[in-house]
Amino acid sequence: MELSVIILSYNVRPYVWQCIDSVLAATEGSAAEVILVDNASNDGTIELIREDFPQVILMSNQENIGFAKAYNQAVKKAQGKYLCILNPDTVVGEEVFKSLLNEVKDKTNLGAVGTQFIDGRGSFLPECKRVLPTPLGSLKKLLGFGGQNGVYYQDALGQNNNGPVDILAGAFLLLKKADYMSVGGFDEHYFMFGEDIDFCYKLLKKGKQNYYLGQCKIIHYKGESTQKNRQYLERFYGAMVHFYKTHFSERKIKVFAVSILAQLLIWWRDFWPKHSVHSDWSPEAVIYISAAKEPLPALEFWLRQKAHVIHNKEFEIQSPEKFLKNPPKNAFVVFDRASMPYKEIIGLMTVGTEFGQRFRVWHPKKYLLIGSDSSDAHGQALTLARSRVLVD
Repeated sequence: MELSVIILSYNVRPYVWQCIDSVLAATEGSAAEVILVDNASNDGTIELIREDFPQVILMSNQENIGFAKAYNQAVKKAQGKYLCILNPDTVVGEEVFKSLLNEVKDKTNLGAVGTQFIDGRGSFLPECKRVLPTPLGSLKKLLGFGGQNGVYYQDALGQNNNGPVDILAGAFLLLKKADYMSVGGFDEHYFMFGEDIDFCYKLLKKGKQNYYLGQCKIIHYKGESTQKNRQYLERFYGAMVHFYKTHFSERKIKVFAVSILAQLLIWWRDFWPKHSVHSDWSPEAVIYISAAKEPLPALEFWLRQKAHVIHNKEFEIQSPEKFLKNPPKNAFVVFDRASMPYKEIIGLMTVGTEFGQRFRVWHPKKYLLIGSDSSDAHGQALTLARSRVLVD
């Protein structure tokens, strides 16, 4: 077995369904296995995946044991020489594993390999390549100076380039299983934040070099299984403090300052919670991208009459070629997955982001319409009624 793709889920049924659908397309015909470890979801995830994707190896926990423990648990069962650690709110293109495996085979002392992330709007996510976060760097970020070059993100390496980096995001990590085991896997003290930073740093300390492949892109919707409440903040900042106490214990004053500032920020959020900003965006056009001529009636009904963002705007069916030749501005764009590969969808989203577009992916075999307009909030996953008929 060459590759084991391991996905963790927790109450994100439509997103993990789409993720697995993309992974199976990307591993078709290869020596690969897909493992889903579920942390006690109560939304029917296991039943859906068992029915639709019987080839997926399922592991079901009786409680939410967190990110690190669940992945370590699944890795023990994995048969692949290489592992891909993957979040459930991701979508991969058909070429991604082949490209990355070719890359790792040509390099020595390689640690983990990552790739470029875009969000549901097609925008680049800089956290997919980061510098090692020192206590001083984190203090700057907590104080609002994280956007400075080299403070938190690996800005010296272009987003579309390939090259070595310190830290990769845990939403997508590809590496040899032997290297994963050599550092003891993920530190199980981390529940769901910080384990990727700790893991990548342990690989660096082992003499390995982590690597970013910016020429491959995946979608990472972000945050579909988390709520940014006090528990989220305590876990997030607690992970940061634990990392510094583990690896930077000699910098006691700076670590102490990070601890105090993190606690102050948690208290501040209790008194002044951050509210989502409501968007009044309304598209100038509604575009259905498909090689087929017409959408199913249920989708067309929703696009014309039920989508509150549309307001009876212009509706048009386009081929991928026409869309790419003349991308419309401020359009609500729906991709027909039945006639398009994921790689093409990801590519068109990357192009469309500079034109203010918003995107959904339509899965006609599930009547599922899915996407996200913000990397800081939950996305939209709708199952449309199959019996709906368009009324003139």
